[in-house]
Amino acid sequence: MKSILNSQLTGKWYSIARTRNFFEMKFVEIFLYISIACENSLDLLYVGIKEDRSKVLRKLTLEILTKNDTVFIILKKGIFRKRFKILTFDDKNGILILSDKKMKYVSILSRKSSLSREVVESCLNQIEELNGEMELYSGSIV
Repeated sequence: MKSILNSQLTGKWYSIARTRNFFEMKFVEIFLYISIACENSLDLLYVGIKEDRSKVLRKLTLEILTKNDTVFIILKKGIFRKRFKILTFDDKNGILILSDKKMKYVSILSRKSSLSREVVESCLNQIEELNGEMELYSGSIV
């Protein structure tokens, strides 16, 4: 995979589909807003919206690491660090697919608030080629 510039990730990203986890199950909509903090890191504002339209905000620092032709995003907050592998980054169509090291957590993010079923199916096919069938929770497929 080509290296990714901080400026390519900045802006708003919508969570289109993801594997379930205990923290995100209570949200009907999730988006991330990424902005450049300095040359080497990004600020990430995680926004989860509940059914009553109230918001949960979390601010994290994000770094991009390239190692052996693999690009990782590292989330940092205090001593907490979580590494995500970028499986797909399609800057032209505004699609980003992330996974953790063991492919237990997978997330499809998009610049658009919703994607067509065909585009999501294409993303799922890419994930299945790497890891087999997965069950993803989605709220933004039209």
